[in-house]
Amino acid sequence: MRFHVIGSGISGSTAARLLADAGHHVEVWETRGHAGGNCHDECVNGVTIHRYGPHLFHTNDRQVWEFLSRFTAWHDYRHTVVADTALGRISIPFSMKTEQQLGRRLSDEEIRELIFVDYSVKQWGVPWDQLPASIKDRVPIRRENADDRYFNDTYQGQPAAGYAALFRLMLDGIPIHLGAAKDAWRRNRRPTDHVIYTGKIDEFYHCVHGPLPYRSLRFEHEWSGTRLPHSIINQCNRLPYTRFYDHAYFSNEHPVQTLVTREFPEAHHDGNEPYYPMPFGTGMETYLKYQRLAAAEPNMIFLGRLATYSYLDMWMAVAQTMTKIRPFIHSFIQQTRTNDNQ
Repeated sequence: MRFHVIGSGISGSTAARLLADAGHHVEVWETRGHAGGNCHDECVNGVTIHRYGPHLFHTNDRQVWEFLSRFTAWHDYRHTVVADTALGRISIPFSMKTEQQLGRRLSDEEIRELIFVDYSVKQWGVPWDQLPASIKDRVPIRRENADDRYFNDTYQGQPAAGYAALFRLMLDGIPIHLGAAKDAWRRNRRPTDHVIYTGKIDEFYHCVHGPLPYRSLRFEHEWSGTRLPHSIINQCNRLPYTRFYDHAYFSNEHPVQTLVTREFPEAHHDGNEPYYPMPFGTGMETYLKYQRLAAAEPNMIFLGRLATYSYLDMWMAVAQTMTKIRPFIHSFIQQTRTNDNQ
């Protein structure tokens, strides 16, 4: 079969690789000048810069880990985070280590007010009580031990040569059109059996039901000869940015100067990138209209954060893709076996 994959982020690239490995003909279309979507990084002045914010890989899914490990070795990076709060700088998630820092135990409600409320209001642009549990509960309220790792998954690490190198290997041998116009794939005259779409689902349908709400990010960068004391420092307070971070930590680099970035959440518009779907309230109501259209779409597969309007971590995007692509891999293998036996 012939597949056109629209978008070369982690969902599109995973789909392209799995299908190509199964013997299908695959072609990828990407509007940016690089593959990898928001995972893209690049080395500048000896620092691996995460252009679209930090991407820190972690998973408990062995199949996902082993798939990505085909394309990279891993730097053993275990992510820890501190936060500036009304009670000073503390380790998060809240743990026995945090209690030792504060010298006392806080109630769950005190922890929510201290760590989550102000940060979440900045991140999502809506009051805390309007956020769904799926977002409120992404980070545990507390841990009943002294483990200060932000993630406690079995498999954690950063690609040893960076994400850009990982995606180059993942897409090796697969034709990719970089810098393509958004609708270039629609004008393509080459026949295709299926299209895998990873872009904004509302944009696919020309916003016939209106635009979906997304959150975006604005970045302020500063080169500094002084390293931050931690890789990421969250701002659980009323300051306008949510966090600042030192890029050199992510790949264990020791440059003369490092890049420090402040991250400012904002509403998505035509001039910025859509980072986070808002799958609650009116956002979900509108998405369900597009979902009904997508369910009736012949020969289309919608994958990833933007196309399925869901807040997926990287490992979730890979796992989702594996699940949706599996029938095409199995059908190809079965057809090949049938032909061999004839």
